[in-house]
Amino acid sequence: AAALGSKVAFANKSLRAKTTAKQSQRLVVTKAVISPPNGPLKKAGAKSEEDKLLADADSSSKGMFTNVDPAIRTIIPEANGRTVVKMVYVVLESQYQSSLSAAVKQINATNKNVCVQVSGYLLEELRNEDNLNQFKTDVENANVFIGSLIFIEELAEKIVDIVAPLRDSLDACVIFPSMPAVMRLNKLGTFSMAQLGQSKSAIASFMRKKKESGGFEEGMLKLVRTLPKVLKYLPSDKAADARNFMNSLQYWLGGSSEN
Repeated sequence: AAALGSKVAFANKSLRAKTTAKQSQRLVVTKAVISPPNGPLKKAGAKSEEDKLLADADSSSKGMFTNVDPAIRTIIPEANGRTVVKMVYVVLESQYQSSLSAAVKQINATNKNVCVQVSGYLLEELRNEDNLNQFKTDVENANVFIGSLIFIEELAEKIVDIVAPLRDSLDACVIFPSMPAVMRLNKLGTFSMAQLGQSKSAIASFMRKKKESGGFEEGMLKLVRTLPKVLKYLPSDKAADARNFMNSLQYWLGGSSEN
């Protein structure tokens, strides 16, 4: 255990050093992508609408989010001639939801060409039949679906049953660490994980090692180091799309609205 801890610490130190060297070339800081997400900054004492609702829930239902209407997370922008991208997401924790909402509001306020319409769900909310039906309707009308940390089998099956038939009609379907059946939904340009578990790809190997060891951070560092070697053997378009997925994963792990 001590040896493993030393290796992880060394890897983290190495990654931070490399990131610092490139920091001046990037507008978005990702030096903390391996750290737990901090979420968007708030004014002292500020609470979101969801925070208030959760505070009112009784202790027996707080962890299940059953008293929160997912509609409070819906963001519908004023298009004003801009292209509207419709996105649906399912995440495990409200912390990611807060960062997503802050990021979308920033894009909608500042981007002159594109705006984002968002419908969001916390994983446990899909146990509710009405929420599940609304989720299906939202995905049917979406351009992009994002999922993360979907490891509850019964809920993973519900998501796959809804999203899989619609996968080809989505412009992008991006799944971050989740059960293999959900990870297979991934598609980003030419990048796909449809064959996850049936190939010897670097990403498939990474997911297997993660499951065996439970060490996501160490596995992530290994994959980041290994992927450039794999990409050079891929056609340029596939390599670019695979790189975009890995970059998205690293930004996502950063957890902040900026990332």
